Amino acid sequence: MKIQFPKGTENGTFLSAYLPRIESFLRDNGLHPDNHQSPPHFHAAISGGADSLFLAFLLHLFLEKRHPLTLLHFNHRTRGMENEEDEIFLRNFAQHIGRPLRIGVLSEPVPDHLSEDFLRKKRYAFFDTVLRENSNNILFLGHHQDDQVETILMNLFRGTGPKGVLGMLNKPDRRIFRPLLELRADEIRKILSDYDIPYRMDSSNLHRDYLRNRVRLELVPTIRTIFPPEGDRHVATFSHLFQRELKDRESGDWLSNTFLLIRDQRFVFSLPRYRNLTPYRQTLFCRWILDRILLWNLPSPEERNLLRSLSGTPVFEGHLGRGWHLGIEFQEAHLVYKRNLPEESSGNWFFFLKPDILEDLRSGKRSSFLQSLPGGGRLEWAWSSEADIRTPWEEGTRPSRSCRLSPGREGLFPLLVAGPGFPAVREAFRREGMSLGRLLSRRRFPSSFKKNLPVLMAGESLLWAPHLFPLQTPDGPLRNETGRLSVTYQDAKGDIWKRSSANP
Repeated sequence: MKIQFPKGTENGTFLSAYLPRIESFLRDNGLHPDNHQSPPHFHAAISGGADSLFLAFLLHLFLEKRHPLTLLHFNHRTRGMENEEDEIFLRNFAQHIGRPLRIGVLSEPVPDHLSEDFLRKKRYAFFDTVLRENSNNILFLGHHQDDQVETILMNLFRGTGPKGVLGMLNKPDRRIFRPLLELRADEIRKILSDYDIPYRMDSSNLHRDYLRNRVRLELVPTIRTIFPPEGDRHVATFSHLFQRELKDRESGDWLSNTFLLIRDQRFVFSLPRYRNLTPYRQTLFCRWILDRILLWNLPSPEERNLLRSLSGTPVFEGHLGRGWHLGIEFQEAHLVYKRNLPEESSGNWFFFLKPDILEDLRSGKRSSFLQSLPGGGRLEWAWSSEADIRTPWEEGTRPSRSCRLSPGREGLFPLLVAGPGFPAVREAFRREGMSLGRLLSRRRFPSSFKKNLPVLMAGESLLWAPHLFPLQTPDGPLRNETGRLSVTYQDAKGDIWKRSSANP
């Protein structure tokens, strides 16, 4: 039996798109040949199936002819002629790519009641014998994501506990590695089929006497039916996240490596290092900060405010509430306590919308910008289409939590945002014949909301106040402009508008 492999595939170049993946895996595990004076001798376990051929091609492509790669096959002698045909197939494959092949054979009689565990032990005993021949020998296995899902499901229903939920590790031993656990079986088969590369099909995979086969043929399809289209993939995702979180608990160096300074009611830490932490570690990091704040007998911001502020793109800068302020300087996050902030209790605060922020929104460089306000509220700035028709409440012509401004109108900028205690705000309301204090007293707003209600002003003229004062149009002429600046107020305690008003 002579197997023909397509010409031009002997170098494995059709897998070039996967080179960064295998190179990253090798670097992460300290296996890259360029980093060793005496590079490891690579071995690939190969059965003839699609996954093991994919692995052998990929390692062959990466290592080229500069580094050794040996193919290892174990003949279980359980399928008669099929086992012999597997050997012939693999000898042809090894000749095709120009790599040596070593074959182990089950020497003892096959037991009447065959088990998966028995075959696995004999196979790994052969692998172990080869690895012990040289301290530089390492072995790669072709297990993929589908194998991982099956393993986790079997462990789950066997009651193996948390370690079983981890499934197969990509590095179960210092000499054994599984680089394909994130690849799906159908992806592997499709690539080989696209290049007309033959592979072997193990007929025993259809026998329902083995538990793994029943999981693959019965349980996994049922899961996909109940949770379409591929609910079983979430099992692997859960295992991956659980594995990362378990490692997080076992290592504490990440905490000290992320912080740059903790002193004088100030936390300074590396933003890139924080972003590289797992979600679980990010939560632990923020909780550690909050615990330290309590030890200092200081009021602390809400945990969710801190997490959301750091997870934004770009990172939110401004007041986090209760005296804490978050700022970013040269990829460093500065969380600083500014004690006795008078503006939070008096409403006497103001700021101007920076021109560069407006330009970023107009050009699409930013989709939105969140501006923190004293008291925990926020203003969200975004760019919207001129032709996008909105309701009067969305336009701001009725008292509501949002409005849309025309940046092209002269006299609108610089745009001032100020608190109700800011002298220019109170004077502007008086010029309109209104008392701001009386207006607020008539509304069923919480006192904290009334103290820090933001008011938009153009120069000395009132423009808009959320939930209270409808949008006013400046007198200046309108220049050519293709969009609107959308402003939405987000209060610190939920949707004040819905709870305190009958309006939309």
